[in-house]
Amino acid sequence: MTDRICQRWGPVHGGAHAALAEVVATEATIAHVWGDGNRAVGSSNNTAFLCPNSEGTVHVRARRPHGGRATWVWDVDMTDDAGRLCATSRVTIAVRPRY
Repeated sequence: MTDRICQRWGPVHGGAHAALAEVVATEATIAHVWGDGNRAVGSSNNTAFLCPNSEGTVHVRARRPHGGRATWVWDVDMTDDAGRLCATSRVTIAVRPRY
């Protein structure tokens, strides 16, 4: 964690959690669809903030409940070093041809 992603009073900014969740979901989708000539772009991101994460490392775990032809959905959990759930996101990724 660095000051660049934290609010002035210490905890990680919610926007950083949301961006991290979307990056993880997008890159995980790309890893599966790129070889078929597709790309992946964020379509929706709903992030809930549960407890502050103000030191150490943000740990991310993503699970894909849906992986279709045009849309993938990811549940992304972000925890602190103690394993506390700090933020959780439901991210929808659109799968489109690369052209």
